[in-house]
Amino acid sequence: WNFGHNTLVNIFERVVSAEVEFIELGFLDQRRPFDINRSIMPDTESMRKIYGNLYRKNTKLVGMIDFGTCDLSHIQPASESFLDGIRVIFKKHIRQEAMDFCQQLKDMGYIVFSQLVSITSYSDDELMDLIRLVNKVQPYAVSIVDTYGLLHKNNLFHYYELLDKYVNESIAIGYHSHNNFQLAYSNSIELINYHKDKDRPLLCDGSLFGMGKGAGNAPIELLCMYMNDNYGKQYHISQLLEA
Repeated sequence: WNFGHNTLVNIFERVVSAEVEFIELGFLDQRRPFDINRSIMPDTESMRKIYGNLYRKNTKLVGMIDFGTCDLSHIQPASESFLDGIRVIFKKHIRQEAMDFCQQLKDMGYIVFSQLVSITSYSDDELMDLIRLVNKVQPYAVSIVDTYGLLHKNNLFHYYELLDKYVNESIAIGYHSHNNFQLAYSNSIELINYHKDKDRPLLCDGSLFGMGKGAGNAPIELLCMYMNDNYGKQYHISQLLEA
């Protein structure tokens, strides 16, 4: 987590200048002390201490919570918070409690993203139960999280099709890839193309130069380039590629 404050600010400014729609600023974990150089922090107010003087343009700012590591006493109401939204990651065996937590965050005014950690561990029946919970809570988005980079295209499409068929149409679908099989970028663009005629939003996660846990993630600069070339987007890629 110890990127250093200057690097955190630099990445923030580059991604915002590129006009990426959402940027995840770091993890909220009440067990961790505040350190201006680290992207993991104990409460929402710490986000303001690190990033609060920076220009956000139109980018929505979100934090991440691994369910069970940050309770509501450490989270301000959205009207008082530097954050617009919160992403909640959770494994399948605690999906009921985690979705209840998502509802509480939504009640506090946050844009809420329900992130299905290790999607490859879900059976179809378990995923259908999760979908029932999602349709009850109505988060902004529910995301396929390929935590260990195990998905090939056909498996990815299977999970996507279940979500697309049964999740309420007002809820966006997301995809968070890892690159263990060197498929993070290719799977992302395959899913973008597969989804292109749908009305609901699709969110594809990326990280600068693909930096991330283990083998990394889809490089955000490549996703932006693909969207510019194929879908008429106007991301400012040069901002992401500066040394």
